[in-house]
Amino acid sequence: MAINLTNLNSRSLQLDQARSTQQKANVNSGNSAQTSPRRVAQGDSVNITSQAKNLTAMEHDLAQGTPVNESKVESLKKAIADGSYQVDANKLAKNMSNFESLLS
Repeated sequence: MAINLTNLNSRSLQLDQARSTQQKANVNSGNSAQTSPRRVAQGDSVNITSQAKNLTAMEHDLAQGTPVNESKVESLKKAIADGSYQVDANKLAKNMSNFESLLS
């Protein structure tokens, strides 16, 4: 995500000065109730990258739920429970290696 930080320090200084001036005015006028300073938009911007947009879309899709093959899930649970599920160690190792290479 890209954030434009141009002139951030000068804007913070301007806000601090405005707050200080407002507080002094409140004290001088006898107004003891605190008022919050008004924030004026000064052209700050946030740029959302396409990667962030894709991530948001994927999060939305995941929140909607993915289709699940319930019959396959049940058959796998049954095979695991009765001990008939067999793991192909070579295939598992190859898939783990392929996945690891995708991460780097």
